[in-house]
Amino acid sequence: MKMIKEVKKIKSRTVKIKKSLRFLILSSFLSFFSFSLFSQIPQGYYNTIDSKQERELKTALHQILKNHTVLSYNSLWYYFRTTDVKDDGITVWDMYSNIVRRYSTEGGSVSGMNREHSLPKSWWATSGQVENYAAYSDLNHLYPSDDEANGKKSNYILGEINSPSFNNGVSKVGKNTYNYSGSPSANAFEPADEYKGDFARTYLYMVTCYENYAQQWRSDGLNMFNNETYPVLKSWAKDMLLKWHRADPVGNKERIRNEEVYIYQNNRNPFIDFPELAEYIWGNKTDEAFKVPEDLILKDPALISPVNLSEIYFGEIQKNSLVENTLLLKGINLTGNLTIVLWGTGKDYFNLSAESVPAVLVNSEEGYALKISYNPTEYGEHNASIIIQDGGISGSTMVSIKGVCTEHAAIVPVGANYPDLCIQGNEIIYRAYSPNNTVAVLDLQGRTLYKNQCTGYWESFHAASPGMYIIKINNHPRKVLVKE
Repeated sequence: MKMIKEVKKIKSRTVKIKKSLRFLILSSFLSFFSFSLFSQIPQGYYNTIDSKQERELKTALHQILKNHTVLSYNSLWYYFRTTDVKDDGITVWDMYSNIVRRYSTEGGSVSGMNREHSLPKSWWATSGQVENYAAYSDLNHLYPSDDEANGKKSNYILGEINSPSFNNGVSKVGKNTYNYSGSPSANAFEPADEYKGDFARTYLYMVTCYENYAQQWRSDGLNMFNNETYPVLKSWAKDMLLKWHRADPVGNKERIRNEEVYIYQNNRNPFIDFPELAEYIWGNKTDEAFKVPEDLILKDPALISPVNLSEIYFGEIQKNSLVENTLLLKGINLTGNLTIVLWGTGKDYFNLSAESVPAVLVNSEEGYALKISYNPTEYGEHNASIIIQDGGISGSTMVSIKGVCTEHAAIVPVGANYPDLCIQGNEIIYRAYSPNNTVAVLDLQGRTLYKNQCTGYWESFHAASPGMYIIKINNHPRKVLVKE
């Protein structure tokens, strides 16, 4: 059968970096390892913004961004492990303080840190209602933050501070003194210069993705925003954000993060992909039409969402409980029904709302929301895959789905890209996607301590002493810490 052949092909390449994934995010743990980094905008993703300008361009971007996979707020620390981690693979990237904190090998949150809405959640809804909006768990504006800095920042606007009441060397809080007519001398938060562009592009994303929140902007947000879809930014705020955007250009940190968020959420920050979009919408090119590069225009049938080899994590739940998630299916020029198949050893714990979806729904502006449920009846970590094919597209798209059934402290994933790796005492416990994969354990000098072929089941390596080890499953490395 065609589907079975495709599944076999997918199984053989699940450990490879795909062209359709369009990025490589590997870190050099030592000079012993040398990896390159590249990022490529997916073909077809920006088809609909071609030749548009100003207000129309912003709304066209809104239509692309608004319907994305809505993540669970409770699972954000799981995603932060790959979206907000420094090159060593374990240090939290905190844009709010210079305190060094590390992710625990046991999983979960990091002590002394919060899940910070960089655009305050009080700006679009009242307490008790805010959780009902997609922006509440949107990774494109949620970052791990030092809790003291987060508390001082409160729900203040962005601004520039001369005499801060709080200054930890990275974050400042005080009265806004941005030198522009009409800027309020309200309480404001000013990030470090190296992060001003990051925050500016985050805000530009938010007022674009959530253009439909126009009449809901409230609280301190009305010091920066108007209740309108365009330009939405008050003149002083527009000028300040553009100044920050220009002065602090897009860097590798943002590019890497944009790709990681795309894997989980199936939407991107366009102001990272095309920084010049800010000029076409609010800046010095509003009288010009934006042209999408010809090599990024796609005319053949294609699935734009979800991303191939992306992942949905259902978190930890109790036995016989049920949790649901939504996967957005969105395509271009599909010619027939999409076929959707559950595959893998843990497939019996998951359920799909549909096994076939008409092309007309997936091609639509809204796309199709596929419902996925996780209902475990046994303890442990459960893994399966969703295979999407047909509809005129070439090949298949695979989405990994994972959940943990636990009563107390069960196996907790170490990181979002390596959920089959954890530490229990002196045991490094791992499981590969395929029994054909190889596993190697190395010390920090790059010496191989153990190497073997995986079985596809849970296996372990006993660490003779505490310390850092490097685990390579099919040549993809990750650092792990074995404690005393």
